[in-house]
Amino acid sequence: GLGVFEKKPFLQRVVETYKRVKKDSALLLSACSHLLYNEELMASLAESGLDAMLTDPFLPCGPIVALRLALPVVFFLHSLPCGLDFQGTRCPSPPSYVPRVLSLNSDHMTFLQRVKNMLILVSEGFLCNVVYSPY
Repeated sequence: GLGVFEKKPFLQRVVETYKRVKKDSALLLSACSHLLYNEELMASLAESGLDAMLTDPFLPCGPIVALRLALPVVFFLHSLPCGLDFQGTRCPSPPSYVPRVLSLNSDHMTFLQRVKNMLILVSEGFLCNVVYSPY
């Protein structure tokens, strides 16, 4: 969070964000793998009589565990990662008007804020590939 207040060159911030996302996603993948391969814990969860899995769709481990346990999934988040909610519902989301979540823009954007919004939209696809391709 402190990086928000630092005045670094844009390209440096992009590279640092990429490295941080790659490191964090590797950690999350490792945690998920350890959970799924813990046969004793998974058997205990399967025998516990759960009715559903409440999970955040940003992290794919929850839906994977739910699939393995044959449980229905309830997502709690106002949007799905990588714009999957817009693709799934076919709702238009023009970046010239609808601000991306990480942009901190309102729907009344200046030209430069619209450019920033578009850059965030383009970079999301790349970052989503980095985060979700190992799964």
